[in-house]
Amino acid sequence: MNIYKSLIVLIFLLFNSQAHSHYFSESFSKWNIMGQDVIASFSILELEATRILQVKEYEKILINNELSEKDIFKIYLNDHVHVYSADIKCKSSNDINELSSDEGYLRYELTFLCPSKENIRIINNALFNVIQSHIHIARIYVENKLLTEKALFFNDQSVDISEKETELSFFSSFKNFFYSGLNHILGGYDHLLFILGLLIIITNLNRLILVITGFTIGHSITLFLSLVDIVQVNTSIVESLIGFTIMFVGLEYFYKHNNGKLLSIGFLILLLPILFILSFFIDIQFSGLLMMGLLLFSLGYFFLEASLKNSDNLLILITIVFGLIHGFGFGGFLLNTEINSSNILSGLLGFNLGVEFGQILFVSGVLLIFQLISLIRLNFIIDLFKDTSFALLICFGLYFFIQRLII
Repeated sequence: MNIYKSLIVLIFLLFNSQAHSHYFSESFSKWNIMGQDVIASFSILELEATRILQVKEYEKILINNELSEKDIFKIYLNDHVHVYSADIKCKSSNDINELSSDEGYLRYELTFLCPSKENIRIINNALFNVIQSHIHIARIYVENKLLTEKALFFNDQSVDISEKETELSFFSSFKNFFYSGLNHILGGYDHLLFILGLLIIITNLNRLILVITGFTIGHSITLFLSLVDIVQVNTSIVESLIGFTIMFVGLEYFYKHNNGKLLSIGFLILLLPILFILSFFIDIQFSGLLMMGLLLFSLGYFFLEASLKNSDNLLILITIVFGLIHGFGFGGFLLNTEINSSNILSGLLGFNLGVEFGQILFVSGVLLIFQLISLIRLNFIIDLFKDTSFALLICFGLYFFIQRLII
Protein backbone atom coordinates (compact mmCIF):
# COMPACT_ATOMS: atom_id res chain seq x y z
CA MET A 1 0.00 0.00 0.00
CA ASN A 2 1.67 3.30 -1.07
CA ILE A 3 2.10 6.38 1.09
CA TYR A 4 -0.75 8.38 -0.41
CA LYS A 5 -3.24 5.59 0.24
CA SER A 6 -1.99 5.24 3.80
CA LEU A 7 -2.59 8.94 4.31
CA ILE A 8 -6.12 8.59 2.94
CA VAL A 9 -6.84 5.81 5.41
CA LEU A 10 -5.42 7.85 8.29
CA ILE A 11 -7.49 10.92 7.35
CA PHE A 12 -10.70 8.91 7.23
CA LEU A 13 -9.93 7.21 10.52
CA LEU A 14 -9.42 10.60 12.16
CA PHE A 15 -12.62 11.85 10.57
CA ASN A 16 -14.58 8.82 11.73
CA SER A 17 -13.44 9.24 15.31
CA GLN A 18 -15.58 12.38 15.38
CA ALA A 19 -18.53 10.93 13.50
CA HIS A 20 -21.80 10.18 15.14
CA SER A 21 -22.46 6.50 15.35
CA HIS A 22 -25.94 6.48 13.83
CA TYR A 23 -25.79 7.13 10.12
CA PHE A 24 -29.48 7.82 9.66
CA SER A 25 -31.66 9.94 11.96
CA GLU A 26 -35.20 8.68 12.44
CA SER A 27 -37.97 8.49 15.03
CA PHE A 28 -41.53 7.13 15.17
CA SER A 29 -44.85 7.92 16.82
CA LYS A 30 -48.31 6.40 17.15
CA TRP A 31 -51.19 8.77 17.90
CA ASN A 32 -54.61 7.68 19.12
CA ILE A 33 -57.44 10.26 19.18
CA MET A 34 -59.98 9.16 21.79
CA GLY A 35 -62.68 11.83 21.90
CA GLN A 36 -60.97 14.96 23.22
CA ASP A 37 -57.94 13.01 24.44
CA VAL A 38 -54.91 12.57 22.19
CA ILE A 39 -52.46 9.92 23.36
CA ALA A 40 -49.11 9.40 21.67
CA SER A 41 -46.27 6.93 21.99
CA PHE A 42 -42.93 8.31 20.74
CA SER A 43 -40.11 5.87 19.87
CA ILE A 44 -36.47 6.57 19.11
CA LEU A 45 -33.13 4.79 19.16
CA GLU A 46 -31.59 5.43 22.59
CA LEU A 47 -28.30 6.52 21.06
CA GLU A 48 -30.17 8.86 18.71
CA ALA A 49 -31.85 10.59 21.64
CA THR A 50 -28.47 11.78 22.95
CA ARG A 51 -28.25 14.12 19.95
CA ILE A 52 -30.24 16.71 21.92
CA LEU A 53 -27.25 17.23 24.21
CA GLN A 54 -25.71 19.11 21.28
CA VAL A 55 -28.17 21.87 22.22
CA LYS A 56 -26.48 23.89 24.98
CA GLU A 57 -29.78 24.62 26.74
CA TYR A 58 -30.43 20.92 27.43
CA GLU A 59 -26.80 20.14 28.15
CA LYS A 60 -26.93 22.87 30.82
CA ILE A 61 -30.14 21.44 32.33
CA LEU A 62 -28.51 18.01 32.47
CA ILE A 63 -25.47 19.32 34.33
CA ASN A 64 -27.20 21.78 36.68
CA ASN A 65 -30.00 19.44 37.75
CA GLU A 66 -28.02 16.18 37.73
CA LEU A 67 -30.69 14.49 35.63
CA SER A 68 -30.34 11.38 33.48
CA GLU A 69 -30.28 11.56 29.69
CA LYS A 70 -33.71 9.88 29.63
CA ASP A 71 -35.16 12.60 31.87
CA ILE A 72 -33.66 15.32 29.69
CA PHE A 73 -35.27 13.78 26.62
CA LYS A 74 -38.66 13.88 28.38
CA ILE A 75 -38.20 17.63 28.90
CA TYR A 76 -37.14 18.01 25.29
CA LEU A 77 -40.25 16.18 24.03
CA ASN A 78 -42.51 18.32 26.19
CA ASP A 79 -40.97 21.41 24.57
CA HIS A 80 -41.11 20.20 20.97
CA VAL A 81 -44.28 18.10 20.56
CA HIS A 82 -47.64 19.93 20.55
CA VAL A 83 -51.27 19.33 19.61
CA TYR A 84 -53.84 21.92 18.55
CA SER A 85 -57.61 21.69 18.12
CA ALA A 86 -59.22 24.37 15.94
CA ASP A 87 -56.05 26.48 16.44
CA ILE A 88 -56.30 26.22 20.23
CA LYS A 89 -53.34 24.57 21.93
CA CYS A 90 -54.26 21.37 23.76
CA LYS A 91 -53.20 21.01 27.37
CA SER A 92 -50.36 18.53 27.75
CA SER A 93 -49.63 16.34 30.72
CA ASN A 94 -46.21 17.22 32.14
CA ASP A 95 -45.90 13.64 33.37
CA ILE A 96 -44.43 11.85 30.34
CA ASN A 97 -44.35 8.11 30.99
CA GLU A 98 -41.54 5.84 29.85
CA LEU A 99 -42.93 2.70 28.21
CA SER A 100 -41.34 -0.69 27.67
CA SER A 101 -39.48 -0.94 24.37
CA ASP A 102 -37.13 -3.07 22.32
CA GLU A 103 -33.49 -3.23 23.36
CA GLY A 104 -31.63 -0.08 22.36
CA TYR A 105 -34.81 2.01 21.97
CA LEU A 106 -36.67 4.54 24.13
CA ARG A 107 -40.46 4.85 24.06
CA TYR A 108 -42.49 7.53 25.83
CA GLU A 109 -46.20 8.19 26.25
CA LEU A 110 -47.53 11.74 25.89
CA THR A 111 -51.10 12.77 26.71
CA PHE A 112 -52.97 15.86 25.52
CA LEU A 113 -56.46 17.13 26.46
CA CYS A 114 -58.06 19.19 23.69
CA PRO A 115 -61.02 21.58 23.94
CA SER A 116 -62.72 19.62 21.12
CA LYS A 117 -62.07 16.71 18.80
CA GLU A 118 -62.42 18.81 15.65
CA ASN A 119 -59.60 19.84 13.32
CA ILE A 120 -56.77 18.24 15.25
CA ARG A 121 -53.27 19.35 14.27
CA ILE A 122 -50.17 17.54 15.52
CA ILE A 123 -46.84 19.37 15.44
CA ASN A 124 -43.60 17.50 16.06
CA ASN A 125 -40.45 19.67 16.04
CA ALA A 126 -38.32 17.09 17.90
CA LEU A 127 -34.82 16.47 16.49
CA PHE A 128 -35.30 18.67 13.40
CA ASN A 129 -33.52 21.57 15.13
CA VAL A 130 -30.56 19.26 15.79
CA ILE A 131 -30.27 17.50 12.42
CA GLN A 132 -32.17 18.74 9.39
CA SER A 133 -32.06 15.35 7.63
CA HIS A 134 -34.10 13.74 10.44
CA ILE A 135 -37.21 11.77 9.39
CA HIS A 136 -40.18 11.08 11.65
CA ILE A 137 -42.91 8.53 10.82
CA ALA A 138 -46.27 9.37 12.43
CA ARG A 139 -49.24 6.98 12.38
CA ILE A 140 -52.64 8.36 13.37
CA TYR A 141 -55.54 6.35 14.81
CA VAL A 142 -59.05 7.46 15.74
CA GLU A 143 -60.69 5.28 18.39
CA ASN A 144 -57.97 2.63 17.76
CA LYS A 145 -58.71 2.56 14.01
CA LEU A 146 -55.87 3.46 11.63
CA LEU A 147 -56.68 6.73 9.86
CA THR A 148 -53.51 7.99 8.20
CA GLU A 149 -49.73 7.93 8.33
CA LYS A 150 -47.21 10.52 7.29
CA ALA A 151 -43.46 11.03 7.08
CA LEU A 152 -42.39 14.35 8.65
CA PHE A 153 -39.34 16.25 7.43
CA PHE A 154 -37.49 19.47 8.29
CA ASN A 155 -39.78 21.51 6.02
CA ASP A 156 -42.98 19.69 7.01
CA GLN A 157 -43.38 18.91 10.72
CA SER A 158 -47.15 18.72 11.17
CA VAL A 159 -50.11 16.40 10.56
CA ASP A 160 -53.60 17.87 10.06
CA ILE A 161 -56.59 15.65 10.84
CA SER A 162 -60.03 17.00 9.93
CA GLU A 163 -63.30 15.31 10.76
CA LYS A 164 -63.72 14.69 7.00
CA GLU A 165 -60.76 12.29 6.95
CA THR A 166 -61.58 8.80 5.75
CA GLU A 167 -59.88 5.49 6.36
CA LEU A 168 -56.40 5.26 4.88
CA SER A 169 -56.61 3.79 1.37
CA PHE A 170 -54.22 1.20 -0.02
CA PHE A 171 -52.80 3.73 -2.49
CA SER A 172 -52.27 6.41 0.16
CA SER A 173 -50.54 3.92 2.43
CA PHE A 174 -48.44 2.64 -0.49
CA LYS A 175 -47.41 6.19 -1.40
CA ASN A 176 -46.38 7.04 2.18
CA PHE A 177 -44.32 3.87 2.52
CA PHE A 178 -42.79 4.37 -0.93
CA TYR A 179 -41.49 7.79 0.09
CA SER A 180 -40.31 6.35 3.40
CA GLY A 181 -38.33 3.66 1.57
CA LEU A 182 -36.92 6.17 -0.90
CA ASN A 183 -35.79 8.57 1.82
CA HIS A 184 -34.49 5.72 3.96
CA ILE A 185 -32.13 4.41 1.27
CA LEU A 186 -31.02 7.85 0.05
CA GLY A 187 -30.39 8.97 3.63
CA GLY A 188 -28.96 5.63 4.75
CA TYR A 189 -25.28 6.25 4.18
CA ASP A 190 -24.21 2.75 5.14
CA HIS A 191 -26.51 1.12 2.57
CA LEU A 192 -25.27 3.53 -0.11
CA LEU A 193 -21.65 2.88 0.84
CA PHE A 194 -22.21 -0.84 0.33
CA ILE A 195 -23.72 -0.25 -3.12
CA LEU A 196 -20.84 2.11 -3.92
CA GLY A 197 -18.48 -0.75 -3.07
CA LEU A 198 -20.21 -2.96 -5.64
CA LEU A 199 -19.89 -0.19 -8.23
CA ILE A 200 -16.14 0.17 -7.80
CA ILE A 201 -15.52 -3.61 -7.77
CA ILE A 202 -17.53 -4.47 -10.91
CA THR A 203 -16.78 -2.83 -14.26
CA ASN A 204 -19.07 -4.92 -16.47
CA LEU A 205 -22.64 -3.56 -16.64
CA ASN A 206 -24.31 -6.98 -17.06
CA ARG A 207 -22.49 -8.41 -14.05
CA LEU A 208 -23.32 -5.27 -12.07
CA ILE A 209 -27.03 -5.75 -12.80
CA LEU A 210 -26.79 -9.39 -11.64
CA VAL A 211 -25.01 -8.42 -8.42
CA ILE A 212 -27.43 -5.58 -7.62
CA THR A 213 -30.30 -7.99 -8.32
CA GLY A 214 -28.74 -10.45 -5.86
CA PHE A 215 -28.60 -7.72 -3.23
CA THR A 216 -32.24 -6.86 -3.92
CA ILE A 217 -33.33 -10.49 -3.61
CA GLY A 218 -31.47 -10.85 -0.34
CA HIS A 219 -32.87 -7.79 1.41
CA SER A 220 -36.40 -8.42 0.08
CA ILE A 221 -36.43 -11.89 1.68
CA THR A 222 -35.38 -10.76 5.15
CA LEU A 223 -37.51 -7.62 4.99
CA PHE A 224 -40.55 -9.87 4.50
CA LEU A 225 -39.44 -12.35 7.20
CA SER A 226 -38.99 -9.49 9.68
CA LEU A 227 -42.38 -7.95 9.01
CA VAL A 228 -44.37 -11.19 9.31
CA ASP A 229 -42.47 -11.96 12.53
CA ILE A 230 -41.02 -15.24 11.26
CA VAL A 231 -37.48 -14.17 12.17
CA GLN A 232 -36.52 -11.82 15.00
CA VAL A 233 -33.02 -10.40 15.26
CA ASN A 234 -31.03 -8.12 17.54
CA THR A 235 -31.08 -4.68 15.91
CA SER A 236 -27.67 -3.64 17.24
CA ILE A 237 -26.00 -6.79 15.90
CA VAL A 238 -27.62 -6.28 12.48
CA GLU A 239 -26.42 -2.65 12.37
CA SER A 240 -22.91 -3.81 13.27
CA LEU A 241 -22.96 -6.53 10.62
CA ILE A 242 -24.00 -3.93 8.03
CA GLY A 243 -20.79 -2.09 8.92
CA PHE A 244 -18.87 -5.34 8.42
CA THR A 245 -20.35 -5.78 4.92
CA ILE A 246 -19.16 -2.28 3.97
CA MET A 247 -15.66 -2.99 5.26
CA PHE A 248 -15.68 -6.34 3.45
CA VAL A 249 -16.39 -4.87 -0.01
CA GLY A 250 -13.62 -2.34 0.57
CA LEU A 251 -11.21 -5.18 1.35
CA GLU A 252 -12.54 -7.05 -1.69
CA TYR A 253 -11.57 -4.16 -3.97
CA PHE A 254 -8.14 -3.88 -2.35
CA TYR A 255 -7.72 -7.66 -2.65
CA LYS A 256 -8.56 -7.69 -6.36
CA HIS A 257 -7.20 -4.45 -7.76
CA ASN A 258 -4.31 -3.32 -5.60
CA ASN A 259 -2.31 -6.51 -5.13
CA GLY A 260 -3.37 -6.44 -1.52
CA LYS A 261 -4.17 -10.11 -1.00
CA LEU A 262 -1.84 -10.61 1.94
CA LEU A 263 -2.71 -7.26 3.51
CA SER A 264 -6.47 -7.87 3.23
CA ILE A 265 -6.22 -11.32 4.80
CA GLY A 266 -3.75 -10.08 7.41
CA PHE A 267 -6.09 -7.21 8.31
CA LEU A 268 -8.91 -9.65 9.10
CA ILE A 269 -6.60 -12.11 10.88
CA LEU A 270 -5.53 -9.30 13.24
CA LEU A 271 -8.86 -7.48 13.63
CA LEU A 272 -11.32 -10.24 14.46
CA PRO A 273 -9.19 -12.19 16.96
CA ILE A 274 -8.43 -8.90 18.77
CA LEU A 275 -12.18 -8.23 19.05
CA PHE A 276 -12.67 -11.84 20.13
CA ILE A 277 -10.22 -11.34 23.01
CA LEU A 278 -11.75 -7.98 23.94
CA SER A 279 -15.17 -9.62 24.20
CA PHE A 280 -13.98 -11.29 27.41
CA PHE A 281 -13.16 -7.94 29.03
CA ILE A 282 -15.75 -5.46 27.76
CA ASP A 283 -19.47 -5.69 27.04
CA ILE A 284 -20.04 -6.04 23.30
CA GLN A 285 -23.04 -7.33 21.39
CA PHE A 286 -21.21 -10.14 19.60
CA SER A 287 -20.22 -13.40 21.19
CA GLY A 288 -16.65 -14.54 20.73
CA LEU A 289 -17.82 -17.53 18.70
CA LEU A 290 -19.71 -15.31 16.27
CA MET A 291 -16.61 -13.16 15.88
CA MET A 292 -14.52 -16.19 15.03
CA GLY A 293 -17.25 -17.32 12.65
CA LEU A 294 -16.89 -14.05 10.75
CA LEU A 295 -13.15 -14.60 10.53
CA LEU A 296 -13.52 -18.14 9.14
CA PHE A 297 -16.22 -16.97 6.72
CA SER A 298 -14.03 -14.12 5.42
CA LEU A 299 -10.89 -16.19 5.06
CA GLY A 300 -12.83 -18.99 3.39
CA TYR A 301 -14.28 -16.54 0.89
CA PHE A 302 -10.93 -15.00 -0.04
CA PHE A 303 -9.17 -18.36 -0.37
CA LEU A 304 -12.07 -19.77 -2.43
CA GLU A 305 -12.01 -16.71 -4.68
CA ALA A 306 -8.26 -17.15 -5.26
CA SER A 307 -8.80 -20.75 -6.38
CA LEU A 308 -11.61 -19.99 -8.85
CA LYS A 309 -10.93 -18.93 -12.42
CA ASN A 310 -14.20 -16.97 -12.56
CA SER A 311 -15.25 -15.56 -9.21
CA ASP A 312 -18.25 -13.56 -10.48
CA ASN A 313 -20.77 -16.19 -9.35
CA LEU A 314 -19.17 -16.19 -5.92
CA LEU A 315 -19.54 -12.42 -5.73
CA ILE A 316 -23.23 -12.68 -6.63
CA LEU A 317 -23.71 -15.28 -3.89
CA ILE A 318 -21.95 -13.18 -1.26
CA THR A 319 -24.00 -10.14 -2.28
CA ILE A 320 -27.21 -12.11 -1.71
CA VAL A 321 -25.93 -13.07 1.75
CA PHE A 322 -25.07 -9.46 2.55
CA GLY A 323 -28.46 -8.40 1.16
CA LEU A 324 -30.09 -10.65 3.77
CA ILE A 325 -28.28 -8.67 6.48
CA HIS A 326 -29.29 -5.28 5.07
CA GLY A 327 -32.89 -6.51 4.77
CA PHE A 328 -33.04 -7.06 8.53
CA GLY A 329 -31.92 -3.44 8.89
CA PHE A 330 -34.78 -2.28 6.65
CA GLY A 331 -37.16 -4.52 8.59
CA GLY A 332 -36.09 -2.99 11.88
CA PHE A 333 -36.97 0.45 10.53
CA LEU A 334 -40.41 -0.65 9.32
CA LEU A 335 -41.27 -2.49 12.53
CA ASN A 336 -40.67 0.70 14.51
CA THR A 337 -43.33 2.45 12.43
CA GLU A 338 -45.70 -0.03 14.13
CA ILE A 339 -46.81 -1.44 10.81
CA ASN A 340 -49.54 -4.04 11.30
CA SER A 341 -51.89 -6.39 9.49
CA SER A 342 -54.07 -3.52 8.27
CA ASN A 343 -51.34 -2.09 6.04
CA ILE A 344 -48.62 -4.72 5.86
CA LEU A 345 -49.14 -5.40 2.14
CA SER A 346 -49.09 -1.75 1.09
CA GLY A 347 -46.24 -1.09 3.53
CA LEU A 348 -44.05 -3.96 2.35
CA LEU A 349 -44.68 -3.27 -1.34
CA GLY A 350 -44.37 0.50 -1.10
CA PHE A 351 -41.28 0.53 1.11
CA ASN A 352 -39.45 -2.12 -0.92
CA LEU A 353 -40.17 -0.37 -4.22
CA GLY A 354 -39.08 2.93 -2.67
CA VAL A 355 -35.78 1.33 -1.66
CA GLU A 356 -35.32 -0.14 -5.15
CA PHE A 357 -36.09 3.17 -6.82
CA GLY A 358 -33.58 4.89 -4.54
CA GLN A 359 -30.95 2.28 -5.43
CA ILE A 360 -31.61 2.81 -9.15
CA LEU A 361 -31.28 6.59 -8.76
CA PHE A 362 -27.99 6.23 -6.89
CA VAL A 363 -26.45 3.66 -9.25
CA SER A 364 -27.61 5.58 -12.33
CA GLY A 365 -26.18 8.82 -10.96
CA VAL A 366 -22.76 7.31 -10.26
CA LEU A 367 -22.62 5.53 -13.65
CA LEU A 368 -23.67 8.71 -15.44
CA ILE A 369 -20.85 10.63 -13.77
CA PHE A 370 -18.38 7.88 -14.76
CA GLN A 371 -19.65 8.04 -18.35
CA LEU A 372 -19.29 11.81 -18.54
CA ILE A 373 -15.75 11.63 -17.17
CA SER A 374 -14.89 8.96 -19.77
CA LEU A 375 -16.27 11.10 -22.59
CA ILE A 376 -13.90 13.94 -21.72
CA ARG A 377 -11.07 11.40 -21.44
CA LEU A 378 -10.25 11.94 -17.79
CA ASN A 379 -10.35 8.28 -16.80
CA PHE A 380 -7.59 8.81 -14.25
CA ILE A 381 -10.18 10.64 -12.14
CA ILE A 382 -12.29 7.46 -12.02
CA ASP A 383 -9.26 5.43 -10.96
CA LEU A 384 -8.45 7.99 -8.27
CA PHE A 385 -12.05 7.97 -7.12
CA LYS A 386 -12.06 4.18 -6.82
CA ASP A 387 -8.79 4.09 -4.92
CA THR A 388 -10.10 6.77 -2.56
CA SER A 389 -13.47 5.08 -2.20
CA PHE A 390 -12.02 1.74 -1.12
CA ALA A 391 -10.27 3.54 1.76
CA LEU A 392 -13.57 5.24 2.63
CA LEU A 393 -15.38 1.91 2.65
CA ILE A 394 -12.83 0.20 4.88
CA CYS A 395 -12.68 3.07 7.37
CA PHE A 396 -16.40 3.77 7.64
CA GLY A 397 -17.23 0.07 7.65
CA LEU A 398 -14.69 -0.59 10.39
CA TYR A 399 -16.02 2.34 12.42
CA PHE A 400 -19.65 1.26 12.12
CA PHE A 401 -18.73 -2.37 12.83
CA ILE A 402 -16.80 -1.69 16.05
CA GLN A 403 -18.84 1.23 17.39
CA ARG A 404 -22.13 -0.65 17.10
CA LEU A 405 -20.68 -3.65 18.95
CA ILE A 406 -20.26 -1.67 22.15
CA ILE A 407 -23.16 -1.91 24.56
